[in-house]
Amino acid sequence: MFLMETKCGVSQVEFLRVKLGFVGKLVVNSIGRSGGLYMFWSEAVQLDLLSFSRYHIDALVLSSEQVSWRLTRFYGNPEIEHRGHGWTLLRRL
Repeated sequence: MFLMETKCGVSQVEFLRVKLGFVGKLVVNSIGRSGGLYMFWSEAVQLDLLSFSRYHIDALVLSSEQVSWRLTRFYGNPEIEHRGHGWTLLRRL
């Protein structure tokens, strides 16, 4: 599960993770009330983090059936003048 722009504190997101029954998590904290990326996963997968930033999470996922695939989650900058950085990041990924 991937959540973005949550505007939640880490304790609120941790409560949600436990309530939903996920075992793994990655938290990219918000800056003030802006941003914030959270990703949860179950014990049925192994997640190998490749990279992350304020705007993305990139990982390799290995399922319990031994199927491997790449998972990239991206949140573009809402400010038009900074969107070029997002496109550069996506091309690099």
